Amino acid sequence: MGSECGPGGSQSRAVWCAHVEGWTTLHTNCLQSTRPANQQSCFRVCDWHKDLYDWRLGVWNQCVPISLRTGRTGVCLQGEEGIQTREVNCVLKADGSAADDAICEYFEPKPRQEQACLIPCPQDCVVTEFTPWTTCSKTCGLGLQNRVRSVVAPPLFGGLPCPNLTEFQTCAPRACEGRETVFSLKVGGWSDCKLPSLPPPPTSSAAPSRTARQARRRKGKERKGNRDPEMRELIKSKRNRNRLNRLEDDLWNIEIGYQSRQVVCVHRNGSTVPLSQCPHWGLPETYQSCLIAKDCVVSEWSTWGSCSKTCSDPSVPQGTRSRSRQLMRLPTGGGSECPQLEESQACEPEGDGVPPCAIYAWRTTEWSECRVDALLSQQDRRRGNQTGLCGGGVQSREVYCVQVNAELLSYINNNKDKQEGQSPNSQMPSVPPLLSISYEISASQPVDIRLCKGTTPSTTQLCHIPCPLECEVSPWGAWGPCTFENCDERVVKKGGEGNCPHLVEAIPCDDPSCFSWQLVKLEECIPDEEMDCGEGTQAPQVRCVNSEGTEVEKEMCVDEVYPSSVPCVVPCPKDCALSLWTEWSSCSQTCSSKTAEGKQMRTRAVLAYNAGEGTE
Repeated sequence: MGSECGPGGSQSRAVWCAHVEGWTTLHTNCLQSTRPANQQSCFRVCDWHKDLYDWRLGVWNQCVPISLRTGRTGVCLQGEEGIQTREVNCVLKADGSAADDAICEYFEPKPRQEQACLIPCPQDCVVTEFTPWTTCSKTCGLGLQNRVRSVVAPPLFGGLPCPNLTEFQTCAPRACEGRETVFSLKVGGWSDCKLPSLPPPPTSSAAPSRTARQARRRKGKERKGNRDPEMRELIKSKRNRNRLNRLEDDLWNIEIGYQSRQVVCVHRNGSTVPLSQCPHWGLPETYQSCLIAKDCVVSEWSTWGSCSKTCSDPSVPQGTRSRSRQLMRLPTGGGSECPQLEESQACEPEGDGVPPCAIYAWRTTEWSECRVDALLSQQDRRRGNQTGLCGGGVQSREVYCVQVNAELLSYINNNKDKQEGQSPNSQMPSVPPLLSISYEISASQPVDIRLCKGTTPSTTQLCHIPCPLECEVSPWGAWGPCTFENCDERVVKKGGEGNCPHLVEAIPCDDPSCFSWQLVKLEECIPDEEMDCGEGTQAPQVRCVNSEGTEVEKEMCVDEVYPSSVPCVVPCPKDCALSLWTEWSSCSQTCSSKTAEGKQMRTRAVLAYNAGEGTE
């Protein structure tokens, strides 16, 4: 059945104790604690696993120079060779969980995990020459002067960083004399930015108040009430533009202020003297314009919006709801930045009328009848009568995704619409709502398979049709020689008859023949070069047979390859004497596989040990 595929299988292998020179010995001669396991669990791969597993390719990592691996370094001329690596894993498509690489390798070779790459040569920073030294900062005494240079090309690909772009040095044009050594300027820091003081507002006699202006405009409207509609619409649009302009002014609301600082002339004894005593310096600015600092202003939070989740189910992730606030004024002049204007939080729908969430699940049809011909069609495409086939076969079924509570949601919505349409005095139905739904449930329609979570159920599985008891067949024998099934027709045919499974199988082979040599026995071992013992050969004794195994004249096998002599050894009196090999053991692998090979073993015994100068 389907359990013959997937995990739960086992692999076995032969484990024996061997001498360092290669010959087999007793198990007790080997350390039992280090004996390898002869059985392990395995995953048996079948063809339908191709739809469930696939390679997952990671992104290529950064290109690493080969010199870091090999330790060799050299001069970079055009670029340095490197290697990029990535992760390649076999995963289950449904949930991305890791699987054994052997499963994916059964269908497709493992993609490469390394590739060559090229790293450009490092480019050092390139700068210009220094400019000439600036003039000295002092006209007398000790001062400073500097020179600069600029970047022509920045460093690339790990090149050397840029050097210092500015250099300073001290300078002394001349020694200071007279008043220059007695008086000095001291400059204070800038004050806070503030608005200039404004003149007092005009009196009521000089300028009318805003209330008086509005009253005059209302009287003017009454006098001009006979304006045509087009003029009234023009005035209305102008007023709207003025209101929008006022809002935009409030948003920015930039105000220009000023800053001041104190500049004084100081005697070397610390006393302050008039600025006129420091004539040899250009006086710095004592006032400058600035922006009045204003913080960002926002409105109050709006009410929370509706929850994005509209149904009730604890197993379904929570929804989100959000709220926002408006920006009333932007920060200026270094004021505090604006806070977050929008925020969200997790939520669940509230209220008694919240419907349950839609639930999706996998559904399958019944397994189809077991079909043996689906497997035989790969071996026998021209078989005629297939009604009496038995043995191993395949079953299939349809897999689809449905909404399991679609009828419940539909009934709740319909019942809600009916209740809203009834008058308040109408009677409620005597049957509970959830009991009457049993009469309305019908088969759900399939939906998009992406709505269903979890592993997709399998669509095929192996099955077995028992053969009639009166027909019992033996295990398959070894493949025979490459021959025509009928040497008269020279066309290969296959098949069986009756209710038994097919008794004959055939596979394509090269150069079929109707006659072949059959080995009867090997002659006695004859030593080479007329020696009494040592290496020799055994001549084969053969006969010519046809495809049915009947002996025919040897002339019929003239075109066939005659069996060659078999090497052998005639023991010498002092040589080590061994028995003949035993028959090969059964294969350690019980089924064929593309990723694992079975093993067979045979043994022989020591009849007599070598003596003196005899061979080992």
